[in-house]
Amino acid sequence: MTDFLPIARHALSMALFWGIPIVAAVGLIAYFGFARLIASKLLGRRVLRCTDEESPADRGFDQIAFEIQVPSYNAVDGDTETPKCRLDGWLIRPPDANPDDRPPCVLMAHGFSSHKNCLWTFPDDPDYRASLLHQGADSLCRAGFAVAAIDLRNHGQSDENGPVTLGIRESYDVLATLRYLKANADRFGIDGSRLGLRGESMGGVTSLIAASRDDCGLIAALWCDSTFADGHRVVGDFLNYAGVWRGFAPATRLWLKTLTGLDVNDASPVRYVEKIRCPVMLVHSTGDTMVPIEHFDQLASAAWANPPETWRLAGHRHNRLWKEPDYHQRQIEFFRQHLGA
Repeated sequence: MTDFLPIARHALSMALFWGIPIVAAVGLIAYFGFARLIASKLLGRRVLRCTDEESPADRGFDQIAFEIQVPSYNAVDGDTETPKCRLDGWLIRPPDANPDDRPPCVLMAHGFSSHKNCLWTFPDDPDYRASLLHQGADSLCRAGFAVAAIDLRNHGQSDENGPVTLGIRESYDVLATLRYLKANADRFGIDGSRLGLRGESMGGVTSLIAASRDDCGLIAALWCDSTFADGHRVVGDFLNYAGVWRGFAPATRLWLKTLTGLDVNDASPVRYVEKIRCPVMLVHSTGDTMVPIEHFDQLASAAWANPPETWRLAGHRHNRLWKEPDYHQRQIEFFRQHLGA
């Protein structure tokens, strides 16, 4: 028995010597492997599509379809060889507009994993169904505005092109669409000098970044609904909303940068607000558990070149602020003040 004890002690020490590093290595591999899966889900291509849809034509609007070509994800300035990325869109004019009328136009930018005709739902609210028409396309159009919408790249009917970048590169899709609307104002029967922009969630981030890059003054007014302020912070908020341990956030951010070549911090509107010149309305709710109200507070208190209007609501969950009784009227009045109608 006495001869066995030294052997057992040696075996135990060797097991500890090699076992702890092996367990740690396996744990790290599992940790970073799961984080990569999360990042891939956030960046996923063509899987971000809603199965239930509602188009303006379903509500009786005369819907004008259009397509535009924008630089692909990998294109550089002056590149004429890389294939273009196609964006799919529609435009509707006020039902009672005369052919010679030239109403102002509001472009609507959808959120993450959505598209221009998506009837969106949420895991925490399975009976909820709403499209951009519910969010304001219908009410704005009936109030005298033309309304346009596009599918951002990798969403809906637009082309698959690189990863989703949480608004960084998608902002160029918005700017390209605004330029297209201005250049084709006669075709669409709109006033190309009076263009507004409305974005929700990631679409709000996309719109704010686009506004900071709007050197030509295309955007006359911008309405942002349920928008996050900080790309670094919101990764943890997304995980928390999905019931995933927030501790995966650092590795997820690392994978996001590795897979896109972009820093998730660049998807932070607070970094761009000092360059935004157009009037902005920020709307958020304390009931938002996906993008908490702290993002609204951070945006509202940022160093804006032109301080925004703010509207803080209570009780509404993410992207469901349009249910507030006077939401649509406030949105109409905001755009009417800055665009006319």
